[in-house]
Amino acid sequence: MKNKIVIFLFYIFSFIPSYGENLNIQASNITIDKKTKITVFKNQVSAKDEKNNELLTEFAEYDKELELFKTVGETIIITSRGFVVEGKDMVFNNNKNYIKSNNPAKIKDLEKNEIYLDNFEYSTSKNFFQSKGNIKVIDSNKNQYNFSQIFIDEKKKEIVGTDSKAFLNQEGFKTNKNNKPRVFSNTVNIYDKKTKFTKSIFTLCDYRKDDKCPPWSLQAKQMLHDEKKKTIFYDNAVIKVYDFPILYLPKLSHPDPSVKRRSGFLVPSFSDSKNLGEGLDISYFWALNKDKDFTFKNKLYVSENPLFLGEYRQAFEKSNLILDFGYTQGYKKRSATKTTGEKSHFFSKYVKNFTGKNNSENSIKITIQDVSNDKYLKLYKIKSNLVEYESETLENSFTYNREDENSFLGFQASAYETLKEGYNDKYEYILPDLIYDKNLIASNKYGNLDFTSNLNIHNYDTNKFKRFLVNDLDWKFKTNNFMSGIKGNLLGKLKNVNYETKNVSEFKNDPESEFFGALGYLSKIDLFKSNNNQDYLLTPKILLRYAPGNMRKQEGYIKLNNKNIFSLDRLNSYDNFESGLSATVGFDYEIKDNSNKEINFSIGQIINDKENKDMPESSSLDEKLSDLVGNTNVKLNDSFNVNYNFALDQNYKDLNYNEVGFNFDANPIKFDIDYLQEKKHIGNQEYFKTNLEYAKGDNGILGFEMKRNIITNSSEYYNLSYEYINDCLRAGLVYRREFYNDSELEAENSLMFKITLTPFGDIMAPSFNR
Repeated sequence: MKNKIVIFLFYIFSFIPSYGENLNIQASNITIDKKTKITVFKNQVSAKDEKNNELLTEFAEYDKELELFKTVGETIIITSRGFVVEGKDMVFNNNKNYIKSNNPAKIKDLEKNEIYLDNFEYSTSKNFFQSKGNIKVIDSNKNQYNFSQIFIDEKKKEIVGTDSKAFLNQEGFKTNKNNKPRVFSNTVNIYDKKTKFTKSIFTLCDYRKDDKCPPWSLQAKQMLHDEKKKTIFYDNAVIKVYDFPILYLPKLSHPDPSVKRRSGFLVPSFSDSKNLGEGLDISYFWALNKDKDFTFKNKLYVSENPLFLGEYRQAFEKSNLILDFGYTQGYKKRSATKTTGEKSHFFSKYVKNFTGKNNSENSIKITIQDVSNDKYLKLYKIKSNLVEYESETLENSFTYNREDENSFLGFQASAYETLKEGYNDKYEYILPDLIYDKNLIASNKYGNLDFTSNLNIHNYDTNKFKRFLVNDLDWKFKTNNFMSGIKGNLLGKLKNVNYETKNVSEFKNDPESEFFGALGYLSKIDLFKSNNNQDYLLTPKILLRYAPGNMRKQEGYIKLNNKNIFSLDRLNSYDNFESGLSATVGFDYEIKDNSNKEINFSIGQIINDKENKDMPESSSLDEKLSDLVGNTNVKLNDSFNVNYNFALDQNYKDLNYNEVGFNFDANPIKFDIDYLQEKKHIGNQEYFKTNLEYAKGDNGILGFEMKRNIITNSSEYYNLSYEYINDCLRAGLVYRREFYNDSELEAENSLMFKITLTPFGDIMAPSFNR
């Protein structure tokens, strides 16, 4: 019999007294077969039990004898807890309180997890799902979990899976685009923003060919990822590198990769120094707030007193502060070279940038650097973001700079301390060093005129004192272009030096005011030629320069080169100026082609009207004819480049200066070779430096670095290293030999093996020294 009522309420009462429940079924069309006692429901079928579990479909049958409600085709279940199930061909047994299907289904829970099943059975009384087969779970962060069996407890909001393979696809878990973070485990339990794995293997690394073991993995009896705390906890953890165990920890925890900074212990490291012996570094990072943190490091030695180090960092809205300090009681045992006594350091840097009036850019910097012992930094190899441990000068200063479109104001007060041996007075003071620079004229008609004033007061070597006020006017007239193709620039400079000194031999003791000046005319012509896809440019140049008067004798090292030879102020000294009449002649030559090949050659020489013995001998400007200086740069392609600087003696026979830089970068080989030679008046040094890298495959780099003093026939240092890099691991083996000429420190040869596991940090084997 067919019923044509639009909505029909059909009540089926359970015949099992222990349950006493019923189904409320609604449908647009209902057909009842009295012989088979099967009722057919069609169109907008809805069945709801007393627990408020609802089933929606377009076609269903109810078997009175078996007391089963079956759906045919697409079906949706909305559980009493709000879970949504999409599938087909489901069976609803209200007496036994279950719904099941042998067909694929999809469950969406309240946490927005999507669960794909081959089949399922749902207990309506316990609010519990279970399934076996190929199971896939995609959570709200797009992480994917594959199981062979799953249990879902709606009341506890908990998912339990077996034979788990979890693929963590959320971007926060990746530190490299090639990362494939994943966890394989016996079981996984997902509940309350936590994921617990048993007998797990975790790695961040990309897949390797032929399903080989990952570069690193972390195996644990239990692994717990707490999303609220953003922390991963491990029990009985074993870290493996290429399936070889290198570290065991009974307990381990670390922030998950989505965390940028978190308080906790950093990875410890071991060391072995010839000067200090074996040691262990233990560091703790303390994230005080989002804008400040503190790192405390203990360097514990077997045979020496420990070293305690700390670094505090704070970021303000427009400024930054770093405090760095260390303390140790020093050597335990005294010897002829090792003296007892406490050693410490304190470094600080504060930088503030802000915008002032008229959109001026302002900055303030305060620097403090202090050590209690000259050998302290090198002895303990202090690693600081503020001072290199090989530094030989410490600075304490206050600096203020203000710059706008047309002017610059700079103020600095400084105190310097040398850590070198053999100085009677280790300190010098510059207070103040005040610079004001302003562009007075900038026009197409008159060119550019700049004014600079510098006040500098300098105390050094106990009783030496200098006070200088120097004013400079620099003028560059507009470029004149003549019909012949010649270009010319009129140049001018005025320098006023006012000074007062005490106990400085090169200056008078009485206050003095001196004036210097120079006029120059720089002329050049561009001769261009193009032939066979190559462009040739030859630019002959001449600078006529005249500076009247006399100069003071200039001390120190000044080197003439192709960059300053055509300058009015070749001396580049704030308190002195080169005098005399001279002409500088030379040319630039350039070749370019379409294949990116480029050759540049520059050369120049100065002809003085007469000798000027007040100029430094190293510059060769004390002679009537200077050295012939030049530069050659050859770039054959992006991989090959040679740069050569030279100074040829005025006799055109002897090379007094040679500097060669050779760069070659062609995968897999890359090397840099540098050679420097200084002779006669320029200097007395000759050395050879090389840096070689060989890329083995896509990941390995073999490196060699060396500097050798040719005059003494001795090496200053050399390093040999091998580094392997991929998306999740960086491993290196480094051999370094250092050469000291020091009363306290002994030369060391060191061999260190270092592994950096992304994102955990460094794991270092002991550094073996002898």
